[in-house]
Amino acid sequence: MIYFISGISSILSGMGIGGGSLFILLVLLFNLIDLNEARTYNLAMFIGIGIMMSLKKFQTIKNEKKKYIKAILIIGIGSIIGFGLNKFIEQNLIKKIFYYFMLVIGIYEIIVSLKNIKKDKNMIKKGE
Repeated sequence: MIYFISGISSILSGMGIGGGSLFILLVLLFNLIDLNEARTYNLAMFIGIGIMMSLKKFQTIKNEKKKYIKAILIIGIGSIIGFGLNKFIEQNLIKKIFYYFMLVIGIYEIIVSLKNIKKDKNMIKKGE
């Protein structure tokens, strides 16, 4: 089961649509591994996919390379800060924060999807 979840999550991560969050959520819901191990696997997946996608993106962008490099630096600094905070925050609290975060994202996605459905129906009625 963990290999199936890892494969699907990697595909989604490669597409840029949150596979890492899905991986952590599913392995915790099915109680396959603990939170620390799930985050370690997720980080390994993120690093691999992140490097590949960054190299691909860097080859295709032309005028925005400075902006891209600044974004990578900010992401690196944020990751280091998060790694540092991880030592001081209790694991159960991190788990709860993650579940609330996923709940908020899910609610947001439902609202956006419903708005898009309504917008599409209005466009069809107008004949666009």
